[in-house]
Amino acid sequence: MRAYKAVADTSMTGREAEIACFTMMIDELSRAEQDASMRMKALDRHQKLWSLIMKANIIDSGLTPDEERALIIDLADKAQRYGIQAILDDRLTLNPLIDIAQDVLDGLTGVAG
Repeated sequence: MRAYKAVADTSMTGREAEIACFTMMIDELSRAEQDASMRMKALDRHQKLWSLIMKANIIDSGLTPDEERALIIDLADKAQRYGIQAILDDRLTLNPLIDIAQDVLDGLTGVAG
């Protein structure tokens, strides 16, 4: 029981984990915008994260309303499509991906636009 309490006291909530993921994604994409050697690694992680988000929202768990799930799936699709274009054309800026991630992070943290 004590071990469970120790883990529970130090573990992140789902929202905290999402905030951490988007914060790290923004940081990595921002650095990759300035450093071409980091670009492919950042875009690969970006694509994987959005793929996980899309898969999680395609499955109906009953926890998220259908309208919200549809919006998240649409956002993930747009982010992934642009991410693919950025992989194929290294002249494309990563700023739209950073902006999408920042919008999600703002929503998660309750920051008003």
